[in-house]
Amino acid sequence: MGATEGEAPRAAAWLRRRWRWIAAGIAALVVLIAVVGAVSWHFSSAVLVPDHSDWSEDTTVEGLGPGRIVLSRSEDSERPGVYGLEWQAGHAIAGAVTSTDEGTVTRALRGVRGYLVPGMKVAIESQVHKGDPGQALGLPFADVRVPGELGPMPAWLVPGRGDTWAIVVHGINDNRQVGLRIAPTLHRLGLPSLAIAYREDLGAPPSPDGFHHMGLTEWRDLEAAARFALRRGARRLVLIGYSMGGALVAQFMQRSPLAPRVAGLVLDAPALDWQEILSFQATEMGFPSFFSLPIEWAIGARIDADWESLDAVRHPEDFQLPILLFHGIADKLIPISTSDEFAAELPRWVTYHRVPMAGHTQEWNVDPRLYERRLASFLSGFDATSGTPSR
Repeated sequence: MGATEGEAPRAAAWLRRRWRWIAAGIAALVVLIAVVGAVSWHFSSAVLVPDHSDWSEDTTVEGLGPGRIVLSRSEDSERPGVYGLEWQAGHAIAGAVTSTDEGTVTRALRGVRGYLVPGMKVAIESQVHKGDPGQALGLPFADVRVPGELGPMPAWLVPGRGDTWAIVVHGINDNRQVGLRIAPTLHRLGLPSLAIAYREDLGAPPSPDGFHHMGLTEWRDLEAAARFALRRGARRLVLIGYSMGGALVAQFMQRSPLAPRVAGLVLDAPALDWQEILSFQATEMGFPSFFSLPIEWAIGARIDADWESLDAVRHPEDFQLPILLFHGIADKLIPISTSDEFAAELPRWVTYHRVPMAGHTQEWNVDPRLYERRLASFLSGFDATSGTPSR
């Protein structure tokens, strides 16, 4: 039976509407994919593209007095401990909190360098000391150049009486000053220490593609520093890694033929699992955790990331040595769960301290004396003169 009059035009109109819906859906999907791709590419740049800009000056100086400073109240300004204050052409050290009220925090103040008056904005840093070991702490040291595969890299060498050397590795976009907090402890224990720069640091060679590689290539600069120390008389090494510096240390332990020369590790808020870090950051920004998947894709497209290698927990056989591990409970950059998992996987080897109130790499800052006692106790387990574990 043929179609009744009017059915054919209605069918044709329905087909046209259907195709318009399909076309609109396809267009929307293309736009969504483009937006997700662009956003993922942008956030991948936060991991891969070097950024050596200064810390954000977002805390207001509300008042000053002899040996004290009044700051606008925030999570950072009221955190216990000792911190650096940084502003344009100036630096100071903020000590213990002495009082608080609804809108301000009063802290001890010392070491003011530069012009500081109420109303100015300052940045609160975990780096307390500025300058080189001599300027900041009065320690003897030498500026040295470590020969690396991309060229010479600057380092500070603080001498010691022993032949177990400490090599201090800072985090992404940071610098050698991060290790100044523990330099006096290392020196007092007799360990020569080498605070290194690596590719993409200021004053160090750039990487061939201009990107950070999350430790996948940078570990070779740590290996160059290890060779430098061994040529200078080191018999054994202690590797100390902060944040992404922990990823360099982990890659070194997995890949370097010099790994057997390492007597112990000190890891401070280490980047031990980059996929978990990206997932954590997605949730911190208010996105579902699976939002990290397109960011992983963007990173992989730019540097060919080896995610399996970047998860230290998958390689417990490479960490069969004494390890001292710190992580702040209030860390908003690297999830403390990654350190929890690492310590649980290696209970025989890891001495683990979860530090209340500490943000990212602020475990020393919230209680310097306790941190230094724990560090000294761990390092005293190695004979500084023989380079072998004494326990």
